[in-house]
Amino acid sequence: MSDSRSPAFVLGEPQPIGINTRYACWLTSSEDRFFKAILRVGCVASVSAPQDNRALVEIRNDHDPDEAWHWVRTELEETSRRVILDPIWEEALWLL
Repeated sequence: MSDSRSPAFVLGEPQPIGINTRYACWLTSSEDRFFKAILRVGCVASVSAPQDNRALVEIRNDHDPDEAWHWVRTELEETSRRVILDPIWEEALWLL
C-alpha cells in the first residue's frame, strides 16, 4: 500500500499510534466534505479536528488497518465524485 493521491485529498498509510497498537492515518484536504464523509465510515473510531487542512483518522481496534484504509479510501473517492451544485442549479432541477 502506498500513499495514494487525488487532486482533492491525500490519505497517508496507517501507522501504529499509542502504546496499545492502535492505528491511524493522516487525511489532508482543503475541502471539509472529506472530513465529514469519513465520520460515517464504520471502521473509523475518531477524526481529529482539521488543522492546516489535515486531520488524524483513527481506525477502530476491531478492524484490520489495511482493510480499513481501503474502506476509507473508497469512501473518499466516492465523495470526490459527487458534484456540488450551486444553489441556483439545484432550484432549477426542482423546477424540471
